[in-house]
Amino acid sequence: MNLRLRHLGHPQKNLNVRGVTLAEAMITIAVVGVLAAVVAPNVTKVGSKPLPDTANQIAGVFRSARARAIAQTSPIKIKPRNRQAVPNGTSAGGLNTQFEMMRATSTNTACNTEVGWVSDPTLSEDYLTFGKASDPTDKRITLQVTKVDGNVLTETTGWEVCFNPRGMASTTITSVNNFVGSNVELTFQEGTNLTARRRVEIFPAGGIQIYDN
Repeated sequence: MNLRLRHLGHPQKNLNVRGVTLAEAMITIAVVGVLAAVVAPNVTKVGSKPLPDTANQIAGVFRSARARAIAQTSPIKIKPRNRQAVPNGTSAGGLNTQFEMMRATSTNTACNTEVGWVSDPTLSEDYLTFGKASDPTDKRITLQVTKVDGNVLTETTGWEVCFNPRGMASTTITSVNNFVGSNVELTFQEGTNLTARRRVEIFPAGGIQIYDN
């Protein structure tokens, strides 16, 4: 009697393995198709938001520049394209729709020098262009406000940021001979909409943060 009860309490497991039927496979395919149809519209929207995409792109460029400076143990500089740093004077010129990245030559090991820099077109053109002339005016992204340590620059393009081989960031608003550790805030705007803004901040320690308007 006890043996019978023990046997009933532990029935033998079914070791037969059942395959997937055609009907089950068809149902699975149908479910996947429905999910794909729901997700597809959201996927196509990726990249359709010029302002957030630009802010993320630019923040990524600064992070990439910092990583390069550390990996190559050589300073990397970012500045508005065509911006001229006048020695012991004020910076002038530059575009508020395009940046360029400068890499140090083998003879240059520090940010505080005006020689030994060369523009890297592959970095500048591929990653640092925004506010393209072909974009509609209401979608064009431009650099509207630049602050250094909270002070608004009278010229939005009057700055340079340099990452040293330790990944520390410094900036100058007068001359490339005068790099100091400062917070740099770049505010980008979409078209003429004053409420459509994103701010990218670069910290002296090398961190980069994005903020909404």
